[in-house]
Amino acid sequence: MAGHASQSVMPTTTKDSFFDNESRKDSVAAISPRQRETAQYISDMVLELRNLAKSVQLYQVMVPLEYAYYEAYGVANKVEPPAEEVARLRHLSRESELADGGQADQE
Repeated sequence: MAGHASQSVMPTTTKDSFFDNESRKDSVAAISPRQRETAQYISDMVLELRNLAKSVQLYQVMVPLEYAYYEAYGVANKVEPPAEEVARLRHLSRESELADGGQADQE
C-alpha cells in the first residue's frame, strides 16, 4: 500500500455500541467492496498464522487467531437472512418465552 495515506479500519465508536448487534449489523452491511476484499485477505492471512501456531502446538496463540479469523471471515462473507425468516424466528422466540413462563408458574 505504498503511496497511500494510512487509514484506520476500526470504526470510532464506544465499546458498548461496538458490541451492540444492531450497530455491528449496520456497519457490516455498509462496507464497500474494497473493505470486503480486505476482510477476506485478512481472514486468509490470519488462518495461515493460526494453522502455523496449531502445527507447533502454540494453543495460547492459536485461539485468539481463530477468533480473529472468524471475525474477518464473517465480515467478508456476510449473509443476511430474509426478513420473513427473521420475523418468524422472533415470533417463535416469543412463543417459547411465553411457554416457559407458563410452565414456571405451574411448578
